[in-house]
Amino acid sequence: MLAYRLHAYASTPPLHLDTLPVPTPTPTQALIHTSHAALNPIDWKIALGHVAEHMPLPFPYTLGVDFVGTITSLGANCPSRLKKGDRVMTLSRALGAFAESLTIESDILAKVPDGLSDADAATLPIPGLSAWQSLHAAGPLEPGMKVLIHGASGVVGALAVQLAKAKGLHVVGTASGKNREFVVGLGADGFVDYTREKFEDVVGMGSVDLVLDYVLVGGAANTTERSWGVLKEGGAIVSLADPTILGKIPEGKRGFFPEIVPDVEGLEKLGRMLRDGEIKAKVAKVYRRGELLEGMEANKAGGTTGRLLVDFRRA
Repeated sequence: MLAYRLHAYASTPPLHLDTLPVPTPTPTQALIHTSHAALNPIDWKIALGHVAEHMPLPFPYTLGVDFVGTITSLGANCPSRLKKGDRVMTLSRALGAFAESLTIESDILAKVPDGLSDADAATLPIPGLSAWQSLHAAGPLEPGMKVLIHGASGVVGALAVQLAKAKGLHVVGTASGKNREFVVGLGADGFVDYTREKFEDVVGMGSVDLVLDYVLVGGAANTTERSWGVLKEGGAIVSLADPTILGKIPEGKRGFFPEIVPDVEGLEKLGRMLRDGEIKAKVAKVYRRGELLEGMEANKAGGTTGRLLVDFRRA
């Protein structure tokens, strides 16, 4: 099989397409034939060595976090709910998704619902679970609560807008002006063009119950600092952008930096919602297997709305 492996940090090219033997699953693992893998900022951050201190890897190592594929074999101790031929999706903490096949612990595999394509399913694992888990990280949600979503046009923010609206929340999204129509089309009640407006002026100080911060590049700390002021007493910021938030929570406010974890039930629910049109997710581009490095560069450059995917079935 072919796999994209990291041989050294900050190398050129960042990953090498290597030929490897197909792995053998342990008794608790499934062997997956990869259909689509998604491209994420963590992929190029790992390759550049940006997270080497917190996530050291033995070289060479296959990268790739979330994927959709088909089960080709199962270990003897895998759950009975899974069978050979099932289409599955998940995020892998052990990485390995940038390969034609991979082994993974079977208990974190969510089934792709009938009627949902592999490409559409591949938009969900990290963005969907990130949006779902961050939305609920601060506690119960009540209809009418006001939520401010920074980065509302990104793959996580776009799903969070829709999930928040499904809960009956009043949603205001921030993004660049070019994405106004996209964010409003997702159901947002209000929109802030951060390039021309201050979100504090638009939403009002002390008026927001919950802030979700998905601004993953540039200005995250400043966004966080400014966001405390728009919160009501007891309001919360949930950030996936600024890990220092936990050390600077003002009195009377709450702050969270949740770890996004695999969730079979949650991911399968999101899959059904996407299939049934209750939420929508955008595929920006699907690259062939041989174009993965091009896709990584596009992900690093940013500026797209929707998911960048790699179809491992197409050379």
